[in-house]
Amino acid sequence: MKQPDKTPAARRPSGLEENLKKALTELLILFLFHEKEHYIGELSPLLEERSKGALSIVFPYAAIYRLTSAGYLTETKKRNAPDGRLRQYYKITKKGRDYLADLLTTYETFFQGIQAILSGEEST
Repeated sequence: MKQPDKTPAARRPSGLEENLKKALTELLILFLFHEKEHYIGELSPLLEERSKGALSIVFPYAAIYRLTSAGYLTETKKRNAPDGRLRQYYKITKKGRDYLADLLTTYETFFQGIQAILSGEEST
């Protein structure tokens, strides 16, 4: 009989995926709002489609509320979505664009460093 895996979830590959998703959710959401206004319900399918199925964020509401509370997103007028239903749209603010720029810089620096390590590059 196979013994259950007692490795903490954060130490499994799926734990890494979940932690990366949590860490990058705000960056990805802000990036989508940088492109255009959205309503919350269209974010999950859009992220999944654009990532070719690699990324799924089922419940983006908490992130939207955090970003709105921080002043990075703001509500716009409600309007009809493509499905014909009245929806609350959000747009990125100037403060949100500045924050996104900082997040992108941090992301690029961090992942370039990881790639350098994984490729065996040595600093000179």
